[in-house]
Amino acid sequence: MTKDIFSNQYWEKAWEDDPNTQDKRMKRAGLGDPSTPGFEKWAENFNKNSFTEESQHRTKRIMNWIEQQTGRFSNLSVLDVGAASGVFSVPFAKEGAKVTALEPSPILHDMLKDNANHYGVTLKTLNQSFEDAQLEELGQHDLVFASMCPAVTTWEAVSKAIDIAQKFVYVSLIAGPKENSIVDEVVAFLDEESQPMTADMYYLLQLLYFNDYTYETLIERHTQHNDKPIEDVMQQLPQWLKEVELDEQQLESVEHYLRDKYGDTIPVITGGKFGKVLIHV
Repeated sequence: MTKDIFSNQYWEKAWEDDPNTQDKRMKRAGLGDPSTPGFEKWAENFNKNSFTEESQHRTKRIMNWIEQQTGRFSNLSVLDVGAASGVFSVPFAKEGAKVTALEPSPILHDMLKDNANHYGVTLKTLNQSFEDAQLEELGQHDLVFASMCPAVTTWEAVSKAIDIAQKFVYVSLIAGPKENSIVDEVVAFLDEESQPMTADMYYLLQLLYFNDYTYETLIERHTQHNDKPIEDVMQQLPQWLKEVELDEQQLESVEHYLRDKYGDTIPVITGGKFGKVLIHV
């Protein structure tokens, strides 16, 4: 066993077999599928929040960290995997990068094209999933970029990104259990058990080390404090709880409990530890 942990095969299998990785938990909960009910509303909210002052500040902070290692983005060819509505694709293009944005959701892909037009940038878009796209279709790029992208949460996907990249691969992943004060409170109220999500970043760093890659990494903890209408909290609760299925009676009990304690506005603290890694190819 001791020898096994010093091999990349051990860590590949451990990541693949772990039932609580981000990818497996999302699939079990039916999240992230563009065909599921509610996805369009989620996409609209995501797009609305992607270009706020707070979001642009976060985007700039991440891009500055990458630029410290890569140099200027001007004329750098970038493949943005899981580009969504362009939260990073548009700023990369603004900095002079040659951007190819890969987004499988038709809804988000249309928003991406609209945002590129609105902000006056030129980029290439592909309405296709990273998993299904062939290497020859994607071509070679200086930087393959995947920010909290569900399609790049396995070693197979990271290896594919490395094969496409000529210089760098950027991946950000969960680096610790996600935090949500209302989820913790509701789980305790219902006497349920909630299995924390595995820190995918842990597996990735082990495999990069054993495969002899050079990389920089940064682990940060972020939290947000928001006051939400109880109607919004109850609407989001099933998604927050993911694999804990609540029946109508339980939902009614939770709503009565929250109203009695907080009234019509619920203070919600969310966050967690998030990891960024820039791989030198």
